[in-house]
Amino acid sequence: MTCIGPVVVSYGAGTNSTAMLIGMVERGEQVDAIVFADTGGERPETYAYVDMFSAWLVPRGYPAIVSVRHTKRDGTTETLEATGLRTGHLPSIAYGYRACSQKFKRDPQNAWARRWALAQAAWAGGEQVVKCIGFDAGEPQRATRSDAAIRTNPTERRRYRLRYPLVEWGMDRDACVDAIDAAGLPRPGKSSCFFCPMSKPREILDLRDNAPDLFARALAIEDAARPFSGTIAGLGSRFSWRALADGDERQSKLWGELPCDCYDGDE
Repeated sequence: MTCIGPVVVSYGAGTNSTAMLIGMVERGEQVDAIVFADTGGERPETYAYVDMFSAWLVPRGYPAIVSVRHTKRDGTTETLEATGLRTGHLPSIAYGYRACSQKFKRDPQNAWARRWALAQAAWAGGEQVVKCIGFDAGEPQRATRSDAAIRTNPTERRRYRLRYPLVEWGMDRDACVDAIDAAGLPRPGKSSCFFCPMSKPREILDLRDNAPDLFARALAIEDAARPFSGTIAGLGSRFSWRALADGDERQSKLWGELPCDCYDGDE
């Protein structure tokens, strides 16, 4: 018979996982480790938020947030950006599948959790490590899929128990935002790579205008993949970020050059 052992929180630096940890602190719940998977391409404001939130947790008796990265077979770490530049491939979501989330998010967290659990001798007495995941009450299907996935792996099923506190507490997205506000913390905003293919056109143009260095790095990934992209136009899958930015710039110049013939009351 298994018994419940250490509790590990999967922290994504977004609204849901932040609200989940706030709720666990307010309820005085056990948390033994908090793990953030760093793709190496997070937005600067995300890194700043992780540091700020970690500093908020520690004085309240909770562990500091641990950052982990994808590790190659030779033991060295590599970012998602570096992988794209080296291999000439865009993040997998541009091709219609989510391997980058598995490789650069879930796998590094799981690898760290395995090492940590062994060091804690968590499994020696038949204990299960509890993994807390921040799916909210408005997306129970994600919890169902995760449960189904772990059931297919006998080792994982024996070693881990998945828990979804927000679902248990009936907290949807709006309730998560309210919890962060009530705690007096800033809202974390969107947590994603600055070169995420799921970015909306306005977000891409905002990156160009407000973080030109990051935008240039995103275009470098797109350019490196161009010879191998086939029918994929670029980071936007059906469109390239470079073409979007160039088109916006041309349109802005066109509107700026058009004469104004509006009647202003003068003859």
